[in-house]
Amino acid sequence: MRTSLAALAFVVAAGGAQAQQQLPTVTELLTAEVKAAQACESSGDPAIIREQCRLRDRLSGRLAQAGYCYGRKGQTDEKKEWHACQPDSIYEDDIEAVQR
Repeated sequence: MRTSLAALAFVVAAGGAQAQQQLPTVTELLTAEVKAAQACESSGDPAIIREQCRLRDRLSGRLAQAGYCYGRKGQTDEKKEWHACQPDSIYEDDIEAVQR
């Protein structure tokens, strides 16, 4: 019985530690995405560039999950930026992208 109570206490303590971990804010995600995008487009070590491009893609996915979109319908690439999604926003459909 004591072993069961000790194990339960350990599980509860471990769960509490995970609950204290805070997710990044949208501002932090946006800052990280900009840095990764810049590194992805730079010249240099191809392995680092690939890593930064993958990081940019993961961060873009996290932003999309947070309700952010990159660009609006009809905008040129130069004018696109991250923003809270609106009816005229460009939504990335991850499911459709995987099926292409």
